[in-house]
Amino acid sequence: MNESQRIRELEAEVAFLEAEKRHYQWLAESTTDMISRHDRNGVFLYASHAARDLLGYEPDELLGVSAYDLFHPDDLKALLSKSPLIYYYEGFYQQTYRFRAKNGHYVWFETTSRTRRDPSSGELLDVLCVSRDVSRRVIAEAESRRHQQYIAHANRLATLGELASNIAHECNQPLATMANYAHGALIQLEHSPEQPASNLAMPLTRISEQVERLSARLRHIRRFVRHGDIRPIPVAVNDVIEQACLLCQWQCHQQGVSLDRLIEPDLPATLADPIGLEQILVNLLLNSLEACQYEACRHVGNPGRIRVSARRASPGELHIEVADNGPGIPKEKRREIFAPFVSGHDNGPGMGLSISHSLAEAMGGSLTLVDSPEPVDSPEPNDSPEHEKPDNGGATFRVTLPFA
Repeated sequence: MNESQRIRELEAEVAFLEAEKRHYQWLAESTTDMISRHDRNGVFLYASHAARDLLGYEPDELLGVSAYDLFHPDDLKALLSKSPLIYYYEGFYQQTYRFRAKNGHYVWFETTSRTRRDPSSGELLDVLCVSRDVSRRVIAEAESRRHQQYIAHANRLATLGELASNIAHECNQPLATMANYAHGALIQLEHSPEQPASNLAMPLTRISEQVERLSARLRHIRRFVRHGDIRPIPVAVNDVIEQACLLCQWQCHQQGVSLDRLIEPDLPATLADPIGLEQILVNLLLNSLEACQYEACRHVGNPGRIRVSARRASPGELHIEVADNGPGIPKEKRREIFAPFVSGHDNGPGMGLSISHSLAEAMGGSLTLVDSPEPVDSPEPNDSPEHEKPDNGGATFRVTLPFA
């Protein structure tokens, strides 16, 4: 191969590489996503032309600027509080955060980052980032959450309407007790007007106790109907189950349906919104109550039973189940049972399970229909087979939540 031929080949190779370079440069500059390169401290080494459209900066204006200086302070704090293994050493990281534009307002960015290291030494060379504006999506998601909260609030108000007789009974009991003690104290005073005040200590104490009991129930009902965000906190599951059962207990009693609790002892706290979790359980209890009433009409003499249970599941998770001995969920409805406006009852609005499903997911958990539930009215070990009640299926709904 002579010298001139070698030069022509090298020139052709250089031309090919230049064409490839222009092609990739064109790709980087034409994309609507911002492509950027940073050193180990987040300083811009390169920014594509999309920075002009997304942030108002000319690409050259960003060179030498640390990206961390343009983070929203709250989002930077959240990023730096994570282990460096997540966003620095593993080589790949995706995050959504607010980034300050040139005019001072913040843009919601979704950035995918990848680190590049020296193959021989492992030293970090640079970090390549691809960022896109997801402000519309974030705003739409926030708006969707607000709508969900309004719907959940409306559902709680509707639920209290269903439980009006139960709430009236809860209020009447302490009021009747207070009236009895007050009447007794007045009779005492009429018979012995000169008696020492200490003689009235017992009825006054009982009245005070009933006032506090009534006040506590009214405070709880007020919290239940109050509109607010879903905010998971460490919660004692026993307390939430007890409050939900108290709201439905009298109604179950009136319909002849037994309401049992089966709570595993010493359960650790779970991460949940207490009012949101109670709303889920009340929705499930009212559905079970209606199913038991329907089954009782079909099979006279078959008493309704509802069981609420809570137990540890897989490591770090808790299962709360609401089971009944009603007719169960038909196979053709199982796939769509959590869809809005789908009801298993003729007069139901079909929102309770859909709202409960959304609430469970908002708390980082799930709500599912158990495929093969254990019969609620299964016999005790000492019962003989001939006295075993027929298994009519029933339905079991399971709430799965993480431990705090």
